[in-house]
Amino acid sequence: GLKDVPDIKMLTYLMVLRLIQLNPNAIILKLESILEPLRDTFQSKLKDICPIGQEVEKAQELKRSAMRTVVALSKIPDAEKHPTFIDFMKKIRANKETDLLLEQELQANQSSYDEVIFSMEH
Repeated sequence: GLKDVPDIKMLTYLMVLRLIQLNPNAIILKLESILEPLRDTFQSKLKDICPIGQEVEKAQELKRSAMRTVVALSKIPDAEKHPTFIDFMKKIRANKETDLLLEQELQANQSSYDEVIFSMEH
């Protein structure tokens, strides 16, 4: 599903997020096969993902969904030691667009976490 059409990719990213929670070790074993289609998503131009003008928002959401998956992958213990993941993250950081997207997702992720903690305290 990671190499399918955008709608299927989005669903697959959700499944990967769930698998990260359920069995992160299995994800680490398949990390290279997960990173390749993620890399392709980030390298593709919006018009290549969804060629129709109205679907630009859908293409942007696909990239945001892919980045949420990257953020979740980065939180798996030992992911930061995996050479392919290290290289992948260097490329994400080296590209202005993907680096900004990463920062936005990290902030959104932190905000959600803070909101959960805050609501539990009150």
